[in-house]
Amino acid sequence: MAEKKQPVAVVLVEENYETLEFHYPRLRLEEEGYKVVSVSPKAKEQYKSHWGNYIGQSDATFSEVNPQDVKILIVPGGFCCDRLRRYKECSQFVNSVYKNGAVIGYICHGAWVPISAKIVSGHKVTSHPAIQDDLTNAGATWVDEPCVVDGKIVTAQLPKDLPAFMKNILRIAGEQK
Repeated sequence: MAEKKQPVAVVLVEENYETLEFHYPRLRLEEEGYKVVSVSPKAKEQYKSHWGNYIGQSDATFSEVNPQDVKILIVPGGFCCDRLRRYKECSQFVNSVYKNGAVIGYICHGAWVPISAKIVSGHKVTSHPAIQDDLTNAGATWVDEPCVVDGKIVTAQLPKDLPAFMKNILRIAGEQK
């Protein structure tokens, strides 16, 4: 009997990531049996969090992960997103993962990455209120709710919304198995 392949989940990381929005999803996904890969512009790089002295280490670059293998993609908030969206490879990777049917989750300022990847138009979403205009200008319908699900896109506003955010991501991913 062939061994069942472990599903892959990607959590993006860069300098100034929001501590809880990176580590909480990563740990929840590991608990649920996913192979979690932290992806950034440089592999094996250590990145400092926005708050405190926490480190997020990348496992791979965008080109080292096959978008077809990814079942869940998480974009944490913090100002890492302003850095990540500047990398063409990041936008292409996120767009490809989306087109391949993965569950896409982004929280807080994480919306900047999917905006640059051009995957938000036509979707009902939420984010930190400070970037609602960015989402609206990109063609999304922004709503002031803690967590929003629109198809395979799950969005949330703040770290306090992480439990609902991850519960919905895992529920939708479970429906795909």
